[in-house]
Amino acid sequence: MTNLHIQRVHQVIDMLREINVDGETMQYIIEKVGMSDQMLRQLIFLAPKDQLEDLMDEVVEYQKIRCY
Repeated sequence: MTNLHIQRVHQVIDMLREINVDGETMQYIIEKVGMSDQMLRQLIFLAPKDQLEDLMDEVVEYQKIRCY
């Protein structure tokens, strides 16, 4: 990354902090820049295994409820 690129990234981060961006808005931004799949992949690879297992259990329970 160039210095200019890094500066712009920090400007965007500062703007997001100024508006107190919430989770739904951040998800919308990630989708609009076409990074949903990449973000999911990164989060999965960085998450602790026990946390992933808990989330998967939650997904399974949610799907059971939706199917009934």
